[in-house]
Amino acid sequence: MDPVQFSQLVVMGAIDRLGDGVTPTEICAAERIRSSNLAVLLRELESAGYIKRRADANDRRRTLLSLTAKGRQVLHGNRTVRGQWLAQAMLESLSARERNVVLEAGELLDRLARHGRDGGAAVAQGSQRKVSA
Repeated sequence: MDPVQFSQLVVMGAIDRLGDGVTPTEICAAERIRSSNLAVLLRELESAGYIKRRADANDRRRTLLSLTAKGRQVLHGNRTVRGQWLAQAMLESLSARERNVVLEAGELLDRLARHGRDGGAAVAQGSQRKVSA
């Protein structure tokens, strides 16, 4: 697997999640990245052969981004390695009950991560307790 910086993985993951044809502006908004920082990352990713840029056929001022086959392979390979590490660490370090707690917490963290990205539509399921500040 090619060594990739975490910030590059964030951008590649955003392209993967938001879909081919995403614009740099959409990535900046989704990942809260400044456009100047994103520009540097996109140059690095393009020169490494991980992403492709093309002009929008309807608006030549807009740039559309997509992952290349190499970029998709690197991204998914990195996710696989991280997933394998986490599964092994959980098996070796946590009881069955603790693993279930982590899995349940993961669902809640996913919902929190989507908050604001889906217009705040992630509605709490189950019990709703007040959290005091």
